[in-house]
Formats: sequence, C-alpha cells, structure tokens
Amino acid sequence: MKITVLLCSHRRNKNTRQMADFFLEHLEEGNDVEFVDLLDKKIEICLACDYCRRHYGHCILKDDMEDVIDIFKNSDLIVLATPLYFNSVTSRFKIFIDRTQILYNAKYNFKDPIFKEKKNVAVLSNGGAPKYPGQFDGIMVELKHFLGNINADVLEYLKYNKTDEVMIRDNKKAVAELKEAGGRVKEKIKLQKP
Repeated sequence: MKITVLLCSHRRNKNTRQMADFFLEHLEEGNDVEFVDLLDKKIEICLACDYCRRHYGHCILKDDMEDVIDIFKNSDLIVLATPLYFNSVTSRFKIFIDRTQILYNAKYNFKDPIFKEKKNVAVLSNGGAPKYPGQFDGIMVELKHFLGNINADVLEYLKYNKTDEVMIRDNKKAVAELKEAGGRVKEKIKLQKP
C-alpha cells in the first residue's frame, strides 16, 4: 500500500509530525510511506488566470504542485496533517488547496475528473488552545470541496487541543488514540481490497 502524508505545519518535527508518526505506527510495516512536507515544496499562490480551465490538468505555474498531485493519484491512503490556525488549516495548506483548481476544472469544466478512483483519507489536526465550541469546525469546511475534487472518503478525523501545554508525544491518551486509529484504517483498507 502506498501512503502519502501531507505535512502542512509551518514548523518541523513538532505536534503535527508527532501525530503523523504515531498514526502510522501500525501502517508502516510492509507499506510504502512518503512524507510530503509543504515546507520543502515550492507551491506558488494561485493566479486565478483560468489557464487550467483551458489546459486539462495543467497550471501556468511551473512549481511542485503537479508533482504532488501525481503522488496523491498513486496513493492508497492520503494523510492530511495540519495544525489549527485561526480555526482552519495553515496558510501553506490553503495555498495548496487553492492550487487544486486544476482538479476542479478537470471535474466540472472538462467533465473528466483526474481522480477517478476513490481515495482514502485520514485528517489529523492539533490546536494549541484549550477546547472551545467549534474549535475545529473550519478544518472540514475548508476541506469539503478539496476532498470532493480528489474523490476522497475520510476514514478518520482526529483532532487534539491544548498542545501548547502538552505536546502530542506527552499526551498518553492522544498517542493511544492515534495508534488505534492507524490500526483501524489499516483494517478498513484491507476490507476494500478484492
């Protein structure tokens, strides 16, 4: 199984990476895991130029975006890992999502989706503040159309707050939940295989 983890944090090796590592514990053995860290990718801001409306599956900007989409296309599981920034995804992740306009135009303008087969997705998020109503609501609002454009089903959505006080690696409950969720995803994907 090919697993791609999209790391959307503005910081390296902190809570977001820790969530991904614990989640993958039961998934790594025997599988091909690739981390795509947006800190290492050159992904420019969408110009809203409509180039992708006239050129199926291509953007006028020549950066790392199309390569990441190809990685996603060849994945059996995509893990989207983002910290919570102002009740939503990070700005790096939002730029990435905006650039998937090429997927939107393929699906709705050309009537030929780039993601024809269903994709399995897990969403991991963490926020530094203590829990409050609606704290993580913006994540799924932001992801709704993006997930539609990659033809995805969300198998797990895990979210953790108060990480400014207790890092994920020091939160025994979060660590156990993440490991268990990875195990559940492994079983769900096994059941999908003919």
